[in-house]
Amino acid sequence: MPAAPFPVNEIKRLVAVQKVRLFGTPAEERFDKITRHARRMFDVPLAIIDIVGEKMAWLKSVQGSDVDFEAPRALSYCHYTVLKDEVCLIPDARNDPRVSDNPYASTFIFYAGVPLKFDGHDVGVLCIAANEQRTMTEEQLDALRDLASLAEHELEVGALSESQLRLAASNEELRMKARVDVLTRVWNRGAIHEIAACELEDGHCRGASTGIARLDIDHFKLVNDTYGHAAGDEGLRVISRRLRAAMRPTDAVGRYGREEFLLVLPNVTSDSLPLACERIRRAISSEPVTLEGGPIGVTCSMGYALAQGGTELLDTLVQSADSGLFKAKRSGGDRVNAA
Repeated sequence: MPAAPFPVNEIKRLVAVQKVRLFGTPAEERFDKITRHARRMFDVPLAIIDIVGEKMAWLKSVQGSDVDFEAPRALSYCHYTVLKDEVCLIPDARNDPRVSDNPYASTFIFYAGVPLKFDGHDVGVLCIAANEQRTMTEEQLDALRDLASLAEHELEVGALSESQLRLAASNEELRMKARVDVLTRVWNRGAIHEIAACELEDGHCRGASTGIARLDIDHFKLVNDTYGHAAGDEGLRVISRRLRAAMRPTDAVGRYGREEFLLVLPNVTSDSLPLACERIRRAISSEPVTLEGGPIGVTCSMGYALAQGGTELLDTLVQSADSGLFKAKRSGGDRVNAA
């Protein structure tokens, strides 16, 4: 496969990618809403928003596939999209000289991508794909451009907390995958610990309170034993999406164990923290999770602790949240408890 050309403004483009500060960050509901809508609107199996870095494309939001968080830029169709200032349309990849020998050409046959601009440069792509030949009308292309403009608006909004953005910015492009849990598309255990420590330090400097919560899916071993680990994995993906949707953009969540999560909620009070945890608990149990073996009801238990702008140690707060979680479990689960 011949090497694809780079944009003439590649250096300035990469500066803009750095400024947008989303490369290497987990999935966010604000972007997932757009890709879900794109998938439904165009009746395609796959919709993606990605950030195109120097060597890798970071899949910020993916609907319709369990593909990895990152893809080599050289193999990504989105590489060609950032070369243009308009929709990149590939009706049949097998017959397109740019990608016909791409290893994905027999899987992603149809592709349409719109570049996403930040600071005047193409930093990412909103794209849809299908495993069959297709074309699009001009009206459909306009609709895809409209969705891309919504995604561009979100690029301008610094929704993640500063501690999360600092964590992403502190890592080289090729190492970012090590910070994100591939299955659930949230931060992993090490990353969420770093974010929690930064939020506690920032809260202490500002005199603001920070909440730490531990969440455990009730009776999850039964799901694995009854339906298998593949079904359990799908259940965790669904639960993670509900978690992200129920939390504020500035909140952070990380996978802490097989079915356990650690939540960091900055700028909360002793009144708002339990309400936020209760909202999250209800969101997870709001409706059954549909697995291959059928729908199952899912609930969770939560424990929380509050750092009130002081010098509380993270380990102490996590232990307090663990104590609350233990109380919730011991009381039958599906509830929220303080330490």
